[in-house]
Amino acid sequence: MERVTVNAHAKLNLTLEVTGREGAFHTLDSLAVSLDLCDVVRAVRRPQEGVSVVMRGMGCEHLPPQENNAVRAAEMFFAAFPQAAGADIAVEKHIPVGGGLGGSSADAAGVLLALSRLFGVKKEELLPLARALGSDTAMQLFSGAFRMQGRGEKLTPVAGMPKLYFVLICPGGGVSSAACFSAFDALGGCGSSGMTERAVARFSAGEWEAAAKECKNDLLPAACSLDPAVGEALKAARSLSPLMAGMTGSGSTVFALFGGREARDRALERIKQGKFTALAAESIQNEE
Repeated sequence: MERVTVNAHAKLNLTLEVTGREGAFHTLDSLAVSLDLCDVVRAVRRPQEGVSVVMRGMGCEHLPPQENNAVRAAEMFFAAFPQAAGADIAVEKHIPVGGGLGGSSADAAGVLLALSRLFGVKKEELLPLARALGSDTAMQLFSGAFRMQGRGEKLTPVAGMPKLYFVLICPGGGVSSAACFSAFDALGGCGSSGMTERAVARFSAGEWEAAAKECKNDLLPAACSLDPAVGEALKAARSLSPLMAGMTGSGSTVFALFGGREARDRALERIKQGKFTALAAESIQNEE
């Protein structure tokens, strides 16, 4: 195999519960789903050693290499598997940057997956690299619904999740994850208790409308304090009469959840008439 193409899927946090701290980091409990929204990673084998990474789209072309998780992932892969030769990698971005949809982590996971297929490395061997690259990267090696605990390293597939339909509303500016967690602490640092466990149990039991009511994001007040547009986007999402509305990650992307594609598409047309950029997305079922 000389050439590989991988879809690097965005993720969406249906719940995000801050459970404590582990050293300098906060620990989380989150129900997250993969979305059909994705970046595209292409890797071509080359005979000589070394790696090149080119990014295109979403204003990422001038991202410094030291801040680029796709570059870091490629460098870590070849350091871990020195028997592999070199590769040229291109990342075509469609996931909004800095929106809490895990675009940077998706790119890192996509690069690891593409290189593993080029050089015959098992996916399980990528997990230590993924965990070192960020809290979402391990999940994004896979597709489906997962309960993510700790710093994202504890992954439990969630069975019985229905297909979910979303309108994603992007206020425009991103919210820094570090700034959001700092603001969370400054606001009192009080997380939810048991929300994710209840949501997982109700989704798995098929009670997904009840489950949707359990879904909250502890970082939402902090994100709104940093960027009032997040609160405005959430108000716009709620005006669409969804099953629920919320924020993914540390923001700034807000979502509205619908029970079917037709209701979602009608809502998308309504929101497009306003000032916000909006996208349609659907969840991806778990890998077999």
